Amino acid sequence: MKCGLNDFKFSYKRSLTISELAKDIGRKIRTVRKERGLTLKQVGDRLHVTASLISQLERGVTNPSISLLKEMSDYLAIPVSSLIESGETWKKDYPLLRDGERKALTIEGNARFQLLSQLYDLNCEFILNEWAPGASTGKKKYAHEGFECGYVLRGRLIIELGDQIYELKPGDSITYPSTTPHLVRNPTKKMTLAVWVNSIPWIFKNR
Repeated sequence: MKCGLNDFKFSYKRSLTISELAKDIGRKIRTVRKERGLTLKQVGDRLHVTASLISQLERGVTNPSISLLKEMSDYLAIPVSSLIESGETWKKDYPLLRDGERKALTIEGNARFQLLSQLYDLNCEFILNEWAPGASTGKKKYAHEGFECGYVLRGRLIIELGDQIYELKPGDSITYPSTTPHLVRNPTKKMTLAVWVNSIPWIFKNR
């Protein structure tokens, strides 16, 4: 669920530039870290990464995998959505979203997530996932609240769910508790396209 490996990217009306947004996310991480009285080394040790990587994230020169972003938010006790929320607003009372107007997050490995719905409170998160060849959610499995359901439109996905591994091809779908540690990856040399629904929004903030 593109410009490059080391940038966050939002496609959105009145969107920030890639570098501005990456720096904005980094500033939020740095601000919360300092409010918690934590050093770069403390954060890095807790997340099992180097202090140098945390510094790069804070300066907006690299971006985390979705699993590292989740670990970071859990450790700092803030929602993932608060790190990527940029304060932009939608046109009210206008139901249509054109291609290029959707809010989208690009993470490490060229995985891109586009929010298909407007930012209404739908009690779920409806996302288009684009997985570049070899892209994944990260090196580690992660978990969050709710349930999720995915449907592959094109290509193939491997879902590592607990100690089980499932391969999805076009037309296949999968549903599972998001509380089960999981990892998603594209094992092919081609782009994979899928639609995903999270029963509890956690990447994009509804308002």
